[in-house]
Amino acid sequence: MNFDVVKKITIVDGVIALGLGLMVVGIGSKMKEADKPVVVAKVEKAVLPINAVVNVNRATALELESLPAIGPKTAQKIIDYRNKYGSFKSKAALKNVSGIGEKTYEKLVDKIEI
Repeated sequence: MNFDVVKKITIVDGVIALGLGLMVVGIGSKMKEADKPVVVAKVEKAVLPINAVVNVNRATALELESLPAIGPKTAQKIIDYRNKYGSFKSKAALKNVSGIGEKTYEKLVDKIEI
């Protein structure tokens, strides 16, 4: 009997078995990671394309916050005004919202639509 052939087959089989074993262990560890709870980060500010125009009659608070000089409080004021008085009829009507004066309006006028 030729033992050299038997040793080579045993070594090759051992390497294959070891490789398969490592793959199974690797897959098992990934499956354990899948059982972990997913942590969702809080979004602080919406990110819109650079030339995006926000419709102030339909925008969410996050979309409004993407506008210059509009933070969470002012965004909520816009939504509250919209809910109370209905849709804005013109861009200039946005100045009726408390906290939006001429300077803020000038920063917004090119970035909003009705």
